[in-house]
Amino acid sequence: MGRSIEKDALELLTKENERYRLERLGLFRSVREEAAALASEYPPLEGESFFDWKTRCLREFYRKKGFSAFCRNNVRNPQFEAVTASILKLHLRRLFESSERTETDRYLAPDSDTLSYALEPEHFQELYTLNFSRMPSFGNTRELESFCRRLAADNFPVDEPRIIDGMKGNKGFYWEKFYLKLKPITAAFCYQMSGLAGDNNIHDIWSDTCISVNRAVVERRLKEPVDSKAVISYSVGVLKNKNKEIARSRAKAPTDIDLIQYKLTAEDEEKYFNNPVTKPENFPSHAGNLSSYIDFSDKDSVQGYFVVILYNKEHPLHDELVKGYEDKVQRMFEHYIDGLSYEEIVARHFGDMEGKELVKECARVRQEIKRLKTSLYDRYRKMIEKYR
Repeated sequence: MGRSIEKDALELLTKENERYRLERLGLFRSVREEAAALASEYPPLEGESFFDWKTRCLREFYRKKGFSAFCRNNVRNPQFEAVTASILKLHLRRLFESSERTETDRYLAPDSDTLSYALEPEHFQELYTLNFSRMPSFGNTRELESFCRRLAADNFPVDEPRIIDGMKGNKGFYWEKFYLKLKPITAAFCYQMSGLAGDNNIHDIWSDTCISVNRAVVERRLKEPVDSKAVISYSVGVLKNKNKEIARSRAKAPTDIDLIQYKLTAEDEEKYFNNPVTKPENFPSHAGNLSSYIDFSDKDSVQGYFVVILYNKEHPLHDELVKGYEDKVQRMFEHYIDGLSYEEIVARHFGDMEGKELVKECARVRQEIKRLKTSLYDRYRKMIEKYR
C-alpha cells in the first residue's frame, strides 16, 4: 500500500467513530487504542489495495469486537437511535439531491430543503420500532449503513397525505419549513403589489400570513380534500389581500401622514413575539424555582421563557408580569395572536375613525405595543432574578 499502517488505521477508525459514535456508545475503549490493535492484527497483504485492506480489516475487526451483539444490546439506547437517525438523514439528503423535486416540495418546502425526504421525529420512531425492534444482524458498520440506505429508499419520498395530516395536526416540524417557504414569496408580493422591501418591512405581513394559514389548516377551514397546492394557494390569497389592504391605506392617507407607515416601519422586532407556534396551549403551567425550567446561561432559553409566562395566562407568574398593563397586553395579543390589524384594534377599543384620525390612532397603538414589549421584558428580567 506504500503508506503508514498505523496512520491509516487511526484515520480509518477516527472516521468510523465520528460517524457512528462508537467510543461514546462503549464499543471502543479509545480510538487510538483500537487503531493500534487494528494495525497490529490486520496488516495489509502483499499487493492488497487500500480499499481492499480497509474492507477486509473492518469486517474482521468488527466481527472480533462483537458488533452484531453490540447492536442488539443497544437497540433501546437513545444514543444508538440517534446514530441511526443520523445515518438515515444522510441517505435521505442524498436521495433528495439525486431525485426530481416532488410536487409536495415544490409547493411546501423552501428551495434548498425538502419535506418529502425529511425525517419527521414521529415517522422515524415508527420506522425504528418496525425495523429495529427485532434487531437485524449487522456484522459491521457497512452492513448497518446498507440497511439504513434501503430503509430510506423503501419509505421515501413521504406520501403527501401524511405531510398534510401532519400540518393539520399542527406539527412544528412541517410548519417551520413551510414558514421559511413563505418568506421569499412574501417579499416578492410585497415588492410587486405594495412596493415594500427589506426584512423589517415585510416581517409583520409574513408573520400574520403564517398565523392565518396555520389556523385555516389546523382548524380545518380549507375545503377538503386539502393538498399541498391548496395550502400554497390559500397562502398566496392571504398575501394578496394583505398587500391590497396596505395599498388602500396608503391611497387614503394624506401625504404627510403616509410617511408614518404605522404598520410596517422598520423596528427591532424580536422574533419570539411573532412566532406562530407560541400559543398558550403549548405551555403547561409551572410552579417552583425557575432554574428548573430556564438555563440562565442560554440567552435563547431566558428569552423563550418570557414568552411562556406572557402568553400562558395560567402560569403562576403571568399576573405579576402583566399587572398594570392588562389592557395594553390584551391589544398586543389581539394583534400577534388573533391576527387583528391595527385598524381593527382601534375600531374595537376606540370607536370608528377615518382618514387622518385613523392613521394617527393606529400609529399610537403601534408605538404603545412597541414600548409595552420593552417594559414587560424589563419587568421579566427583574422577576427571574427574584425567583431564580
